[in-house]
Amino acid sequence: MLISPANLILTAYFYLLLPVFFLAALGLVGCFRRYALSKGLLDSPNARSSHQSPTPRGGGVVFVGLWLGAALLVWGRGEISSEAAFFLLPGAFLVAGIGYGDDLYDVSPLWRIVTHFIAALIAVYFLLAMDIRQYGWEIFFWPELGVVAGILFAMVWSINLFNFMDGIDGLAGMEACFVFSVGGWWLWEAEAYGYAYLAWVLVAVVAGFLVWNWPSARIFMGDGGSGFLGFLIAAFTFAGHVWWDIPILLWIIVYGVFWFDATVTLLRRILAGERWYSAHCSHAYQRLYQIGWSHRKVLLAISGINMALVTVALWADANREALPWIFLVTLMFLGIIYGGIERLRPMYPKE
Repeated sequence: MLISPANLILTAYFYLLLPVFFLAALGLVGCFRRYALSKGLLDSPNARSSHQSPTPRGGGVVFVGLWLGAALLVWGRGEISSEAAFFLLPGAFLVAGIGYGDDLYDVSPLWRIVTHFIAALIAVYFLLAMDIRQYGWEIFFWPELGVVAGILFAMVWSINLFNFMDGIDGLAGMEACFVFSVGGWWLWEAEAYGYAYLAWVLVAVVAGFLVWNWPSARIFMGDGGSGFLGFLIAAFTFAGHVWWDIPILLWIIVYGVFWFDATVTLLRRILAGERWYSAHCSHAYQRLYQIGWSHRKVLLAISGINMALVTVALWADANREALPWIFLVTLMFLGIIYGGIERLRPMYPKE
């Protein structure tokens, strides 16, 4: 793959800026933590919590702000188109905003989900803007409507499942770093340089936050940070597929730990007749904590699984004709792990 001299220069500047983004996040999270302590913005332990003492929350606003600023700069330099910018930025801002509002004021679930759907609708419109110009609004009629609805609900589910999986120290930030590190590489390979830069900037700023969030966490990212990351994972996945021919299944493989645990747990709760929308602590990773695993031990185990998934995804990228079969094997692998946790700590213990 040939890179123009202009891109080489930009790449050099970009790599020099990555440590700057990391250090900026590291310093600003510390400042925000002091602010949160002074204002009493604390997450207090309850029966479902995995932490033992009140901890500042809302720290995700730091990496959200830094990343949005970087995205505006990349857009201003012309490294991404206006459509690509509007696909990402309004939705990311809305999801982060309603999440941070919930961190501060406990926004009602209805307002949160409505905002998530609005954010996803805006993203879907700009994702398909070229098709809309070419074919008109009939792409929103059956059978194309099924595809549009699928993208919409996948984005909303990713926003929420990421929030559900942000239940122990360091887990959500670590997952984001895995997904966007390898995702940035796929985008770079596809010559989507602007999006690749943004993926790696996100890794840098989330890594800066992780220094404070690693066990034992001194601050939590809050709903503003977790929902924002879930939205961006879905957005980058669909943009990569629609605009740069990066198979969705590659992203799904790397994202496997989060979506598999959250989705299987939700389906089981629905089938059991539970109030599936109510708070709980029955995800597989939470059950590991309940049997005595420390936060750090759970993180190390999931890191090992993620490294295996990244290896599989990179191999699948080089063997795309076998991707459906590789994905099926990955599902079996995740199912075996989930089943092992079920044996250790059943979700519904027998009387």
